Amino acid sequence: MTLSVRSIVTISVLLALTICRGAQAESGWIEVDASTPFYDADGVLRRPSCSGGPTLMPAGTGVQAIPADTAYSFFFRPGDPDKLAIFWDGGGACWDPNTCIGSALLGDPVYALTVDETVEELDAAPGLADFLNPANPIRSYTQVFIPYCSADLHAGARDAVYRLQAPDGSEIPWLIHHRGYDNVVAVLTWLAGYYEDGGYGAPSDVFLAGASAGGYGVLYGYPAVADLLPWYTRTRVLVDAANGVINQDFYDRALAPGGAWGVWANLAPELVGAFSSGPDDLAIEIFKALAQNHPRTRFGQYTTAFDTVQIGFYNIARHVDNPELWTDPFQLAIAGIDWTLRARNYMLLSALQAWNYRFYLAGGLDHTIVGDNKYYTERSARGVYFSDWVDDMINRRWPWGSAWRNLSCSPDCLP
Repeated sequence: MTLSVRSIVTISVLLALTICRGAQAESGWIEVDASTPFYDADGVLRRPSCSGGPTLMPAGTGVQAIPADTAYSFFFRPGDPDKLAIFWDGGGACWDPNTCIGSALLGDPVYALTVDETVEELDAAPGLADFLNPANPIRSYTQVFIPYCSADLHAGARDAVYRLQAPDGSEIPWLIHHRGYDNVVAVLTWLAGYYEDGGYGAPSDVFLAGASAGGYGVLYGYPAVADLLPWYTRTRVLVDAANGVINQDFYDRALAPGGAWGVWANLAPELVGAFSSGPDDLAIEIFKALAQNHPRTRFGQYTTAFDTVQIGFYNIARHVDNPELWTDPFQLAIAGIDWTLRARNYMLLSALQAWNYRFYLAGGLDHTIVGDNKYYTERSARGVYFSDWVDDMINRRWPWGSAWRNLSCSPDCLP
């Protein structure tokens, strides 16, 4: 036996999740179709899918529908089976009629509707995906890339119908598939089957990373991964540009019990208290809960001090019912000040309450780093290269005296 069979289903399901779309044999990455609904080991029906677009449209509205493509797939690159890396992708979110429908109708959706990555793009990707760079600490790992197209921070497991009022007074209903957690379960199920069918032992080292929306996804999904691993596996979790600065309205609409995404249906027991704490303490409580329940795991968090994308989404959440204010410079400035102060406070408080957590606060405005060559050049926090920080997080046995420590660009954080 290798990975736990808790999430492994029948062999017919595993065979349904087959390599597809003509991935080239000589390619590093291969694409795996994961669109077939299946029952997991607990008897829960999982429906892997993308948000896709308006799969419900009333006749006579005069609104041009965006073709729905709800197929879901993920990417896999074989490597050393004893070392495993899993990436959660980012790509916005939607949680109300304006964000889910209005932004898409204007041609500028604030979330990814479909899986838009390709094997060729991943083969050429920089940052931690660059397996030819000798400075990459995970270049030899078996790697999994979990695309994001469910608009729910990889946490949803339900379908929601949103309704936007059209100019003629009629309602435009759109069905959005918030199935991010189902997608993750499908990936983990396939991966468990790959290890078991290949006769591999459980990996001794596991690195999990998520960028932007994927940063929340990796935290939400971490307990499910931990359940598949033996106690002795060294696990590292990196959260990139996902600081959890939200307001009460967003929490009520998306994350609370009965919220649009249905996140409580799959909430790990150790996260129930964190999600019950409300929007102001949620980010801190998530890190604290995971760190205390998994003391051998290291948790690292990265952000720039003035991340424009995170600030932009925070401003949308503050004015979700008034889209004209989403890009208003004055409102963005107010949101930016509030966001940066709260983000720094959250990281400091997390560090004070979790001994196995560290943060890297970089200078500037950029959003995410793990998929960028800046990963190897960033050193705005006390002159420490971020690549060294991650390397020590992964490979240094003892954290004391290493580059993996709490670091800040302060007082020189402006670009």
